[in-house]
Amino acid sequence: MRPAPSDLDDVRTRLDTDLREEWNREQADWDAQLAGDDAAGTDLWGSMPAVDSKAVARMSPIFERHLGRPLDIGLIRPGGYDSIDEVIEVLVPKMMNASPSSKPVRKTGG
Repeated sequence: MRPAPSDLDDVRTRLDTDLREEWNREQADWDAQLAGDDAAGTDLWGSMPAVDSKAVARMSPIFERHLGRPLDIGLIRPGGYDSIDEVIEVLVPKMMNASPSSKPVRKTGG
């Protein structure tokens, strides 16, 4: 039996929030590593996706925490995504629908 739509909405909201927070942390770490790095030219970074597929794969524990299963890496678009919004718009629905018999985990506490 699938959870009620309101429960799924709650799970989706928490999952979206955690994915955005993780992406912000990763971006801050990456930006700090590149600060003052003259070798990091704009030509190189301009041709790369904003959110590469490896960064998305590292977010698997967030999916597992909220959905009770790790991210199916086969669902990740090769080459990455243009934004974290695109990751959420594409992957979250796929993961929430990937296994209808699996119930999302309801997060308790802080």
